[in-house]
Amino acid sequence: MANWYGAYNLFRRETTRFRKIIIDTTVSPIISNVLYLIIFNVAVSGRQVQGVDYIKFLAPGLITLTLINSAFSNPSFALVIAKFSGSISDILIAPLTGTQIVLAYVGAAMVRALVTAFATLLVILLFTHLNVEHIGLAILGAFLTSFFFGTLGAIFGYFAKQFDSMTMMTTFIMTPMSFLGGVFYPVSALKGIWQTVSRFNPMLYFIDLMRYSFIDKEFIPHNISLTVAILANVIIFPLAIYLFTKGKRLTVL
Repeated sequence: MANWYGAYNLFRRETTRFRKIIIDTTVSPIISNVLYLIIFNVAVSGRQVQGVDYIKFLAPGLITLTLINSAFSNPSFALVIAKFSGSISDILIAPLTGTQIVLAYVGAAMVRALVTAFATLLVILLFTHLNVEHIGLAILGAFLTSFFFGTLGAIFGYFAKQFDSMTMMTTFIMTPMSFLGGVFYPVSALKGIWQTVSRFNPMLYFIDLMRYSFIDKEFIPHNISLTVAILANVIIFPLAIYLFTKGKRLTVL
């Protein structure tokens, strides 16, 4: 019989873990976003992008980036910590399937990401009036974004053998993706090969989808962004299940 109660306990353990370090997991990214808002608001005061004030253009990007970073960080570093401390053995000996392990870690990642992103939205509303033009699409986009990057974080954590390798993956993969994803500027401003490279960046489609749902502005047609977001999740989730079912990298350091 499937041990879904065990999967729920793993999910609850992971949500409890990030609640205990709430300053790092939630307050810290909110403070970072406030600093972004203050700095960019001063630096580009009065500028418009795609017919809207820059601060309103930036806000959905920051909310999405918060979703991405929070969802990615939670399972990736949790798995490395579990390997480093030896507590990964508890998961290895528990009667849990690969699907249950992935869902527990990704579910906790989604909770952290959605809570932090909502808190970020509330703080942003102190700086600018921001309507949600397509609320249903915004909710769907938030779930798709947090699910994809939570799953990606679990995969990164699966392969990472130590904290240095996790940091390297973040530095050389996640950071370039975020800078080429159109968080701080319209991707149409990029020239030549960099705009082409950006189109192969999955983060672009999640950010563009969320921006459209908030301010009704898009670089890529939102139906294409939505399709890519769904397909990305459909591809990555079975991959994560396969890896965690195989379990060769889930070993104590």
